[in-house]
Amino acid sequence: MRKSKIIILFFIVFFSLRCVETLITVRVFPDGKYHMKYHTQGDRKDVFNQDFPIPTQSPWAAEIIEERREGNDEPVHIINSEAILSGTTTFFSETDGPAPPRHPISVQKNDQLFSTRYSFRQLFQGRRVHQKYPLLAKAMQDAGEDSSDKIVETEIIMYCLQAGISDLQDRLPIQDLLKERILNHFRGVFHKAEEEGNLFGIMDKEHKQDLFSLPKGLIKTNFRPFLADLPNNFTQECMDAMSPYIDEANVTVNLNDDTFKFVGILPGVIISTNADSIFNDTLLWTFNYEDFLNDDYVIEAASIVYHPKKIQIAIVIGALAALISLISISRRRRIS
Repeated sequence: MRKSKIIILFFIVFFSLRCVETLITVRVFPDGKYHMKYHTQGDRKDVFNQDFPIPTQSPWAAEIIEERREGNDEPVHIINSEAILSGTTTFFSETDGPAPPRHPISVQKNDQLFSTRYSFRQLFQGRRVHQKYPLLAKAMQDAGEDSSDKIVETEIIMYCLQAGISDLQDRLPIQDLLKERILNHFRGVFHKAEEEGNLFGIMDKEHKQDLFSLPKGLIKTNFRPFLADLPNNFTQECMDAMSPYIDEANVTVNLNDDTFKFVGILPGVIISTNADSIFNDTLLWTFNYEDFLNDDYVIEAASIVYHPKKIQIAIVIGALAALISLISISRRRRIS
């Protein structure tokens, strides 16, 4: 049996020798600010793609290095980027669309009477693959199997179509019944093509470098029966609205060869953390795309610094207060 296009693509992606390693280091200073550094390395294509963009704009100071290593014909590309930050850093917001991996970090300093508490929390937002496209999730887990995975691309297109139409509701609203008619029509087109063995014959791909791209010809053709009921230019607007979701699927798949290490350093004594390992004030987490393929992956830790002088002063003041109180009581007794 001829292997489907999607299986061949996954086989290439998953069993390629290319790999991207990213080391994230966060050192929290006593004043609550923190130094954050990214060190990522791999081949040129994977380092500079958009699956996990490294910040390089102000306030980040970045350098790009190309190294040739013994026994390796291909050069290793390295990006180092670092900045002094405070509070919460978001990297990407909702206005950037669904594609970029979101990994906000928050560092807090809480001054108390006799101590200062420090904490940080970085959240790698889950890609929600099982909810959005369960067949893609299965294909990513069983990349070498020849099964019904050839319909993964149609699942991606259907998800993007539904999301694109929903995003247009404020500007170009259509009735729910019409929306369901359009979606059912596209499902029927894909189902018929699958039965006839022509599923990928109808998928005209304009961007060969991407695993997934919009089959614009197919979309335009199958919107035609509904044009009389749709707002003007709805087909093009819908394809434009679908594009960020196609990008999201491509980013999700390309994350498969990314591995991460996170090193956190906090002042004082560590009092709570979910780190994989601890050495004095240094914490280490090791993870990869599977850890946030569906659910959020959270890195968190807290430490405390006690202030001995404040404690000593409090003890002295307490002792003086007690002594004064005793002297006062003694004088009252004498007078009485």
